Amino acid sequence: MATLEDDLIELLKGNWVMNKELTGDTDPILKLQKVPWLLRRALAAVTIHLKISGFLAPSPLEEKPLPDIEFIQTATGGLVGTTEKRTLNWEIQAHADYIFGSVQHQSHFIRGTTDARGYIRPEFEMQTGIDSAEIKQFLRGEIMLDGSESPGFLLDNPNSKGDGKDRMDIWIHTFERNLQSGWTAEQIWGFESIGATRYFCRRVVVASVEGRYKGARLVYGFRH
Repeated sequence: MATLEDDLIELLKGNWVMNKELTGDTDPILKLQKVPWLLRRALAAVTIHLKISGFLAPSPLEEKPLPDIEFIQTATGGLVGTTEKRTLNWEIQAHADYIFGSVQHQSHFIRGTTDARGYIRPEFEMQTGIDSAEIKQFLRGEIMLDGSESPGFLLDNPNSKGDGKDRMDIWIHTFERNLQSGWTAEQIWGFESIGATRYFCRRVVVASVEGRYKGARLVYGFRH
């Protein structure tokens, strides 16, 4: 029998393209991540494609196989692509590429709770080391970066009742830390409706060791 986790991975599978018009300004984030200026300019000029696949991988420490997601990111204009694999069990994993350097990342599924306005939002323990309510509100989909209210993530089971594990809605929470400069990136992945169209969205907040942070909503449209 398929689980909620299986259903979410099935929805993510396929080919996506970043919608530059709907995606927030990513240059401040990349700058905080120490990405060189020339590479930032190149990323701003190309179209980003994302191929997502999901599968169950055997684990020597677990009785059941663990859900894995693989991202293959390519770009127009001859820019070299990257590949990233995430196991959704909140264990620390290592990754390195020419854009972000060496990082350690963690990923897992999360459920929702009801906020003060009665909306169901993703619930998670924030890892970003900055005491800011606005960061979590943005990541949960309560607000946009300018502070305006946001309808937030779509609910695949809007009529289900309860909070936490009883909710029939699910998202992905990720956190990563750069091993050289120490910046962190925290994200919530789900689907949002923009102009009556469903998009895969990644709300991300990047923070530096000095306590500065920048955020953006990355918006991807489904291709096939």
